[in-house]
Amino acid sequence: MSFKTNIKHVADFTVRAAETDYSRQLTLPGLLRIFHEASLQSVLKLGLSIWHLEKYNASWVLLRKEVSLYQMPVLGDTITVETFPSGADRHLTYRDFKAFDRHGKLLATASSSWLLMELDERKMMAIPDEIIHSIEPLFPDPAECLPRPSGKFPLISKMDHEWKAQVGWFDLDFNYHLNNVTYASWMLNALPESLFKSKILSNFQIRYAKEALLQDPIRCITEQWNENQYMHQLMRTTDDAVLAFGKSTWT
Repeated sequence: MSFKTNIKHVADFTVRAAETDYSRQLTLPGLLRIFHEASLQSVLKLGLSIWHLEKYNASWVLLRKEVSLYQMPVLGDTITVETFPSGADRHLTYRDFKAFDRHGKLLATASSSWLLMELDERKMMAIPDEIIHSIEPLFPDPAECLPRPSGKFPLISKMDHEWKAQVGWFDLDFNYHLNNVTYASWMLNALPESLFKSKILSNFQIRYAKEALLQDPIRCITEQWNENQYMHQLMRTTDDAVLAFGKSTWT
């Protein structure tokens, strides 16, 4: 893949104990945090970080992500993460991620879409032309990028499993709403222990619909669709508003 002007950001990360599960393997939430740290480093280098967006009174907000997992590293392993903006239009930008082991073996990939949120109104805003024009010439050929996350998430018709929580102070990110990794973590908490011990998560998709704010009571409900797939919804208990949709696939 040919990249121009170093739009691809590459960084090494060591799997830490807090990012692993009972088997000392990196968890999905742990991997997502590593990916998000790499993306922050990338936008800092590109001059598109939240600090650079202060003049627009705006911030990036994750809209969708699809993660494919091939082999998860374990405690102490060093992985190399590559991430880069893979496209943009008037309202969304797209970013790809890849994780490799020290031998160059592909461990995981993720494609994502992001919107720009105006911080006072908490509403989606058009991406300023100067941002698009600054990075558009640097994008790789679309054929060289991961498929963009897409597809509909149906409403859950019956609840097989449930997890309840409340948004606390340390669950917030710098947009003053629930951290997007926690959405995913809480969704997966609404699954039986036996699943984690008998199968391996191979794909996870999530679409964010609404913000979860401080002190919001949350229900995460799960419906088993078939032997290997589960549908997830994260909801605000006070009004049953669906804040995010998810789908997990296990092998």
